[in-house]
Amino acid sequence: MTRARRRVRGLRLLRRLPSRGPGFLTLERFLAKNLYAGGGTSRPYRFEVLHRRGVDAVGIIPFFFEGPRRRLMVVFKVGFRPGLYLRARLRPPLPDRRAYTWVREAVAGSLEPGDRGARGIDARARAELLEETGLRPRAGRIVGLGSGFFPSHGQSTEKVHLRAFEVVRQRRVRPVGDGSVNEADSGTVVMEAGRILEECRKGRIEDPKLEIGVARLCRLMDYAVAGRRRRRRR
Repeated sequence: MTRARRRVRGLRLLRRLPSRGPGFLTLERFLAKNLYAGGGTSRPYRFEVLHRRGVDAVGIIPFFFEGPRRRLMVVFKVGFRPGLYLRARLRPPLPDRRAYTWVREAVAGSLEPGDRGARGIDARARAELLEETGLRPRAGRIVGLGSGFFPSHGQSTEKVHLRAFEVVRQRRVRPVGDGSVNEADSGTVVMEAGRILEECRKGRIEDPKLEIGVARLCRLMDYAVAGRRRRRRR
């Protein structure tokens, strides 16, 4: 596996684009009242909400076992997220001196409007796996990781659905990407599952998709984060 193909050192903003127009996200602002059971309403209030074009997204955890101890190894992405880089222009409540010129995160992708039902999500997960990593699942098998979750339910309608694939490293091909600049610059990294969770706890990995997905995979595989499989109780 390779790190990011090109390491970003900065960002030049050329111009601000209008908030309305073509894109993956739609922002809506409303004036509303809550309707209560038994009658009555709240006072009027404003709220804002973001929608994805395909509403939801899928997070993917590619994994394989390594060595005689069968260490659980997970593949994830490393690349540039310009939105996080712009944190330097803000005043966060806790000092944050990181430049965010690269971020470690789960393989993931937005659903398209035609991706319907569990089969549609599974198909999108397979497509994103190959597109972003060049890896294919062993025997085409998909591993469910439980129900989806809302990463930002106060501002967005997006739900993230998790899928895992056991992959064959020897069958890896060059990932084609989606044609975007930052997708082309990104790369993949392999790390043992327990170390990933430790990096998440220490704040060196800050992606909930990766932390939740790996934690659920460890439980499903009955895998101890020290790097050995747990013995099942009799």
